[in-house]
Amino acid sequence: MSEGDVDLAVLFERIVRLQVDLFTAVDARLRRELDLLLIALLPMRVIAANPGCRVQEIADGLGISVGGASKSADRLERGGWVRRIDNPSDRRSSVLELTAEGERMVAAGSSIIRDELRTRAAPILGERDLARFAADIDRLLLRPEPAPRTPQAP
Repeated sequence: MSEGDVDLAVLFERIVRLQVDLFTAVDARLRRELDLLLIALLPMRVIAANPGCRVQEIADGLGISVGGASKSADRLERGGWVRRIDNPSDRRSSVLELTAEGERMVAAGSSIIRDELRTRAAPILGERDLARFAADIDRLLLRPEPAPRTPQAP
């Protein structure tokens, strides 16, 4: 299939549908098995991956606003999964770290994510194509934003 054969609008719809289907499946299992929402697990995974994590790293890691990331951090702190500690390099700010319960949730939730993808994607794509798919997604996410298009004259 050549690039000209691909309807990019249909491809976009399929990508969105895949994302929604995966989100729904993982969220349902997290709720059922851990009483945890996926929107809580995702920022905790960012915190786990970034020692000395600030709210900005959550925003960058999830592609959300700093305000949204801050509200998420507040909810996680109230839930007992995250604590704020003074930033040793900047006393005006704080860093986020997982509590023991937060670490447990990240481990259990990440296992559910891996299991869902192992069940849904691995049998279809196989290990090699799954690794390629992951690399392609990383490349697409790292692509710089295109310059805004100027309207064409009629």
